[in-house]
Amino acid sequence: MRRYLPLALAAAVSPFCARAAAQDVLLQARRIVVAPDAVLDDGRVLLRQGKVAYVGTEVPAEARARARRVDYGPAFVVPGFVLAQTTLGHDADLAERALPFTPDLRAAEAADPWQEDLLELPRHGVTALALAPASGNVAGGIAALVKSGRERAVVGDDLYLTLSLARNARQAERPPTSLMGAVDLLRSAFDGVRTGIGQGPDAAVLRQAMQGTRGVFVYADNFAELNAALDLGRDFGLRLVLVGAAHAEKVLPRLVQQQAAVVLGTLRPELRRAELELPARLAVAGVPFCFGGDPELLRQSAALAVQYGLDRRSALQALTRVPAALLDRDGTLGALRQGHAADFVVFTGDPLDLSSAHVATWVDGVLVAGSEPGAAPVAEPPAAAAGVR
Repeated sequence: MRRYLPLALAAAVSPFCARAAAQDVLLQARRIVVAPDAVLDDGRVLLRQGKVAYVGTEVPAEARARARRVDYGPAFVVPGFVLAQTTLGHDADLAERALPFTPDLRAAEAADPWQEDLLELPRHGVTALALAPASGNVAGGIAALVKSGRERAVVGDDLYLTLSLARNARQAERPPTSLMGAVDLLRSAFDGVRTGIGQGPDAAVLRQAMQGTRGVFVYADNFAELNAALDLGRDFGLRLVLVGAAHAEKVLPRLVQQQAAVVLGTLRPELRRAELELPARLAVAGVPFCFGGDPELLRQSAALAVQYGLDRRSALQALTRVPAALLDRDGTLGALRQGHAADFVVFTGDPLDLSSAHVATWVDGVLVAGSEPGAAPVAEPPAAAAGVR
């Protein structure tokens, strides 16, 4: 992972985005999903200075009269989708090639400032994401909170610690070369902190993880990797989130017992039936989970999960509230409640119906993709057609 470059993603964010106006905005639509458990029919939300100021009948008559009205008519408005973990396809830039153990490195210091991936995300409903170290290091570093479609993209550089027990972290040209070696490396490091031997920035990050003040996301897929990750979480008191977890059904009782969470990869029709049914099983068991993987296919993942038994409310939670909670940002992201960021997406119908078309995406109360009713769409930058890599 490169250390020398601050995350200047502002250079890649569309210069066509309008700046937030000082005037309040009264958002109206046939259905506004404040949160998966709170839906307003013929709803209204007052936006002020990039945040939700009032919801529904709480909107004061005087404020309603002064506000600029944005009425999306028969459309559906939902909270912006949150990606709890992504590299945006830039794994090579988000991994240290020489060293396997770099817990103090920050993703915010290694991203390409000219990448244009963030320009595409609003069209797929993503308004916030955790840009995370890749899976190539046993301890990769610290994730950063990023807003899509904004000039000041990075809004937090101090999220969770990323660890990896996945195959990518085990390389022939450097240790560890085996899962046992990777586990031993992590155990030795955590034991060193516990006994007071470990010192310095690396130890400080690990100590926060052991104290529960910093979440720990672990790349793990198969049964052996998942069990090893859960053993680490149990033995060192980690607030554990498993990333990928394709075989999580095999460790479901342990997930429940240890109150661990899961970030699932992209669901595709050709996957094993057990993977397609996994979201429904996690929901029934009470295991928090969200959808990750390809940002362009988040809605597909949620829709497939519904097709294989997941209830629609849990599917929408897995796109909004749950990932926000896993990032410790459920007080500002993942809902349209008072005080939350005014991040939302407009669709022609139910977002879990893939025939529903994207109409608009707003981030911090500013239109960043699509259009307002009766207005021209936000201009797309020339390079946007390249898509998210």
